[in-house]
Order: sequence, then structure tokens, then C-alpha cells
Amino acid sequence: MLLAVDIGNTNICIGLLDGPGHTAVRSTTRMVTRPRCTADEYAAELKFLLDRLAFDTAACEGVILCSVVPGLTATLAAACRRLTGREALLVRHTLDTGLTFVIPAPERLGQDRIADAAAAAAAYPLPLLTVDLGTATTCNLVDAEKRFLGGIILPGVQTGLRALNAGTAQLPNIAPDAAAPVIGADTAAALSSGAIHGTAAMLDGLADRVEAELGAPLTVVATGGLAPAILPRCRRTVQYDADLLFKGLALLWQKNAR
Repeated sequence: MLLAVDIGNTNICIGLLDGPGHTAVRSTTRMVTRPRCTADEYAAELKFLLDRLAFDTAACEGVILCSVVPGLTATLAAACRRLTGREALLVRHTLDTGLTFVIPAPERLGQDRIADAAAAAAAYPLPLLTVDLGTATTCNLVDAEKRFLGGIILPGVQTGLRALNAGTAQLPNIAPDAAAPVIGADTAAALSSGAIHGTAAMLDGLADRVEAELGAPLTVVATGGLAPAILPRCRRTVQYDADLLFKGLALLWQKNAR
């Protein structure tokens, strides 16, 4: 059993992976990201959540940790060590990822982007563009030679909606309605249309522009909680992989832990 931890800006996602290559995601859970919590506090919360998943620490073969919150990386690594007795493998561009990073300052690349790109490059036709619809929407481009060329970052869907609510007097904070029509008959429907149809149109347009700049057709692979609501509205084919990041963490652990 492999314990995989993804520290995001909004939530910390936890996956239990087993099977051949630890690529089967047996179960997942999450907790809210709280930058001021201590390793002891996180260890207690982790234990509570993992006990609910019947996680056996004695069967834990390893821990891999991916973080976009640098201030919490050591804290969660310590929490995982106290819980499992295992040192966490930390995601870095210097690991064996199967990719070549041809960008300036790869050490500044988000660890979640490394995991997404490594997983997609190992499983989907190249060249490809990954799209992770999280707190930020992050896109990564990998060419036919498995070179990481860079990507695109823009506000996440929920982040954009919260910004509209905070920066205006009358726009409410809503949960996007996946069934919203393009033409919203009221404010909530119009916001849902922007979130769902606007994001779908953005993904279509960005993929078209990346293809034109690259000069080759792309495979587009998307992940993230809102992806199932958005991708059916896209005009181009976009593969959906709910567990892309966890698959990437499993791949990196297999390549590097030993």
C-alpha cells in the first residue's frame, strides 16, 4: 500500500494506492489546508481519516508527498513519518520523471504539475496538454520527445467566482450549475454559464492556440472536480482522468523510491 499526499492551496488530498505498480486508487479522502497547523495536529487528523478508510500502517510500503504550499511540506512529511514510520519521497523535478524539462528554473515548477505531466506522458498519445481544474487552472505541454515545454496558468473556476463575489456589490457566490444554458436568464444562471461554458470555450481556444504554436495535433487530458461538468461542453475531445495526479505520484514513487 502506498500513501500519497497532495498538499493544495485549498485542500490536502490523500490517496491509498495498491495493485500492480500501486496504480489502483483504492480510496481517497481530503482535509482542509490550514497553514498554521502543527505536525502533531496534522498527524492526528490524518490518523482519524485513515482509520475510517481501514488503513493499516503496517502494510504501508511508502509515502510520497506533493506540495504547492512550501510552508506545509515539512509539516506534512513529519506527520506522515509519525503515522507510518516512513520517510516521504518529496516530488522534485530532479526525480526520474520520464520527462526532460527544457524550461528555465525548473526548480520553481509546481510539484502537482510535474506529477500530472509525468502521468499523462506515460499513458496518453504525445504531444499532449494536461489541464488541472483546481484552485488555479494549470496546463502543461509535453511534446513528442517527452520534453516538458511549459504551460499556462489562470484562475480556477471557483477562484474566479469568489473573486467576482468579493469584488462586486451584487454578484452572489454560487455553486456552478452544470445544466446551465449558455444564455442565463438570471444572475445565478449567467454566472453558471460563465463558469461552465466560458471555461469550456477557454479550453477549446487554448488547445487550438497551443496546437498552432506547436505545429502538431494535441491530446488533451483534464482532471479536477469540475471537469465532468465542463468537458461535455467542449467542442474538441478532451480525455478525463480523475486520478491523474495520484497516478503520477505512484509512477514517481515506483521510479525513485528504491
